[in-house]
Amino acid sequence: MLKNLANIISVVFHPLLMTTLLVASLYFFAPTSILPVSSDSILLILLLVLILTYILPLLSVGMLKLTKSISSIHLHNRKERIMPFFFITVYYGLTAYFFSEKLVLGNALVIMLGSITATIFLVTVISMFFKISAHATGTAGVLGFFVAIHFRYLDSLLFWPIITALILHGVVSSARLYLDTHSPEEVHFGALLGFIVNFGAAYIFT
Repeated sequence: MLKNLANIISVVFHPLLMTTLLVASLYFFAPTSILPVSSDSILLILLLVLILTYILPLLSVGMLKLTKSISSIHLHNRKERIMPFFFITVYYGLTAYFFSEKLVLGNALVIMLGSITATIFLVTVISMFFKISAHATGTAGVLGFFVAIHFRYLDSLLFWPIITALILHGVVSSARLYLDTHSPEEVHFGALLGFIVNFGAAYIFT
């Protein structure tokens, strides 16, 4: 029962879904931070973000499994994480470029995509030597971004989303530990990386 719940939590709050969650949350709770995105364009933006940062990267991981380049889409093996994470970094980098050069979106969104790309790149490099929790990195990254935007934008309504993100991070990290997919050190290190990179980028550059 608890194992099934932990698996559901891990799937629903997959790291690749955090970008879509972040954009949607900023639209509702700190809309001025993502101007010029408006009610007329938010659905299209969310759809593009979902396709470029979740569906396409997930399909590429599936292709690696089909071609037997990796043994499992769950990427339990540290060495097997490097190639998928590299491809995901490329997808996110291209997405950041597309959104900054072709759609001309607000500064905060471009910074967010850039900092997430940098985070995944660092996870890729670290995975060469040490396994790190991508789930903890993702949820802590969302928390870091929320906190920074809350400080930087006076009309932000992100207080409760920050509390929710903090609880979510605890729940997701606990699920990963319960499933024994990571050690506490791997979860804590991932959380530290995600929070520092995304809080720092958002606080300094937005």
